[in-house]
Amino acid sequence: MDQNDLELLQTVPLYHLQAVLKARQIAAAPHVFSAPSDLSATASTPVVLEVAHYLLDATSLGDLLQELNELEILLLRELVSCGGRANSRDLALYFHSSGLPGVEKKDEPGGSELMGVAVMADGVLQPPHYPTAHPHGPFELAVRHLLLLGLVFWGRQTHFVGRDYSSGMHDGVLIVPQTLVNVVRRRWRFEQAAPLPASAQIADEDGRLQAFQRTLYFYWSFVAAHRNLSLVNNGLLSRTSLRQIADFMALPFEQDQLRLETDHPQLLFIRLLLMQLGLLSIKRGMLVPEPAEAFFSLPVAERARRCYRVYVDTTFWNELITLSDINIRPAPDPLLPAHEEIVHARHQVIERVLCEEPTEWHDLAAFIARVKLHVPYLLFPRRYGLRAERYSQGSNPYGWDFRLRRGWLTHREGWHMVEGGFIRTLLAGPLQWMGLLQFASEKGAPAFAFSADAVVIMHDIPLSPPALPASRLIVQPNFDVLVLAPVSEGLLVQLDRFAERISLEHIAQYHLSKSSIMRAIQRGERAETILVVLESAAEGNIPQNVRYSLEEWERQVRRIEIWPQATLIEVEDSAVLDRFFADPAHRALFQRRLTPLLAEVVPEQLLAVQQLLWEDDYLPAFSAAPEQGLLETVPLPLHDPQWTLHEDGRLEPIYAVLDFYVLAEFVRFCEEDETTGWLRVTSQSLQRALEENITLEHILRFLQHYCREGIPGSLLIRLKLWGEATRIHNRSMLSMRLCCGFRPMFCRICRPTRR
Repeated sequence: MDQNDLELLQTVPLYHLQAVLKARQIAAAPHVFSAPSDLSATASTPVVLEVAHYLLDATSLGDLLQELNELEILLLRELVSCGGRANSRDLALYFHSSGLPGVEKKDEPGGSELMGVAVMADGVLQPPHYPTAHPHGPFELAVRHLLLLGLVFWGRQTHFVGRDYSSGMHDGVLIVPQTLVNVVRRRWRFEQAAPLPASAQIADEDGRLQAFQRTLYFYWSFVAAHRNLSLVNNGLLSRTSLRQIADFMALPFEQDQLRLETDHPQLLFIRLLLMQLGLLSIKRGMLVPEPAEAFFSLPVAERARRCYRVYVDTTFWNELITLSDINIRPAPDPLLPAHEEIVHARHQVIERVLCEEPTEWHDLAAFIARVKLHVPYLLFPRRYGLRAERYSQGSNPYGWDFRLRRGWLTHREGWHMVEGGFIRTLLAGPLQWMGLLQFASEKGAPAFAFSADAVVIMHDIPLSPPALPASRLIVQPNFDVLVLAPVSEGLLVQLDRFAERISLEHIAQYHLSKSSIMRAIQRGERAETILVVLESAAEGNIPQNVRYSLEEWERQVRRIEIWPQATLIEVEDSAVLDRFFADPAHRALFQRRLTPLLAEVVPEQLLAVQQLLWEDDYLPAFSAAPEQGLLETVPLPLHDPQWTLHEDGRLEPIYAVLDFYVLAEFVRFCEEDETTGWLRVTSQSLQRALEENITLEHILRFLQHYCREGIPGSLLIRLKLWGEATRIHNRSMLSMRLCCGFRPMFCRICRPTRR
């Protein structure tokens, strides 16, 4: 016998215990049947022990359960499923709103039921009206009968006086003894859910999962195409960017209604979800795309499950910011991470959803009323304060005040407006957006349903490999590309890199143009990889003119290229590169051959290429590209001398292959000698360099550093004289321009000399 049952019987008035014994025809001790002088008197401990022996006998309780009618069985089952205790008026609200047998479902006067609350004529949401307790009502009679049989009792906080204890029309907590709870679970095989399958396959017959994944792709592709969606200081999209994305996704809205991103919660949810999935990021106040081919190449079911797990287990979304007809002070930041209690409440609501039957419609008002029975402290744990004060700032974990627009919240209406609003927002918001739930109006009241696919996703059942055929692609000679259904978002992401999208409905239509291919090549694509994508999807059926045009467009783009972080090798004899590229083992060390004497090396294989040259008796000259110009006021890079400087200014090269970067700097102040083809420093080339703001000191330092044995003495004197003459000439010309621009008649320089 459970100790809690004995404590419960000690709070029951003695006269009610006598009434229970008489109703069950149990002959107890005579002092138990003696009429108590005080109607509020309770039984003593010896009496409780004796009465409990009769009332809580498992055999007699099992026989008693067979005598209950249908409504009493439903009421007792619901109490047991709630853990053995629930508020009587909340239980009456659930039975009336669900339309269970024996209880009539009545429409509330003055408004219609919408989303579990009453919508009045002025559009203001009101909490539902609790059914009026009637002494001869079916619910009250069922509760009264259970009380007389000793199957349920009132909680100790009710303290009913007189013979009202046996009435079933009061507002209090109904408690089922733990012994009876155990008997009910054994006799009625209570809450034995069907075993989950080891694996399942998602059919997505209604296409809701695919539609949400297509919406994610649309949002990502718009950001990838525009790359100019800016955010304001509060972290939300600017009004211009918001209207652009709303127009692109064909969302119904009016220009004056869409001012903030929070005005359309679905758009905000999609953006935050893509950021959590790593497909979008924020850099320098701009929304930028991230690589998404790996995600969109996954099956629809796997993507749907990832989106669901990210939403359920993370804090990026806060349902409380979208509550209707509730003012929260101070106003929460829409990007503020959700509190851990919100995430916990989210799990509890989804657990209650999964307890319902799939593929059937469930009344939303009845579901909210049932959640109140099972999880009375949904968002506000009991430890934070009294139930009547939970919506005040100091009595909840959020530090907010929850108020109606017309006044304060009571604890009963507050549950249906705040906790109930949280449930409505969760079901009609993210779960419906992701395609896991659907809403409709059943007999004038809102209802929801979820499919077997949603059960598989939300229960984390292992997924079987999909059997859907791959997308079929057709490349036409006019450079149009058609993707026939079923269209894979992974293939669309690949096509977006190098083709222009024309339309995307049942089939996807793209167009290959010279500008789109050039943009793709400038972003790092290659015609070879583009052809591989097209051939794999089109089964190799690519028109010859399309193949030739792609290769030709690539050659035109690559005439002049700038490749950052590139590693090049230049040889004197092309036979060296011919031998390397002919060997399959050595070919992997190189990326491409630019010219017969120049090739690109894989950056990670630079040491291997050096070792290969040493083995062939070559001594490679290694040089790194400087971060700034060589003639800037920074230390010169460490290179061996490259030339021998003669007295006539000719630069004789020491090596057959010179350092490319040093040679590029020499050209800036030298000119080609017509006789030898070498570089040469002349007065004209020096004057040209000085006019380009290259100082003489830098030129001398550069020649001294990269010429063997430095600068000959006679040439050094001439270089200084040339530089000084150029400086005086430039200063004279500047003085002449200043004088002639102001007073030419009084200028001593410009005035004609008198004879």
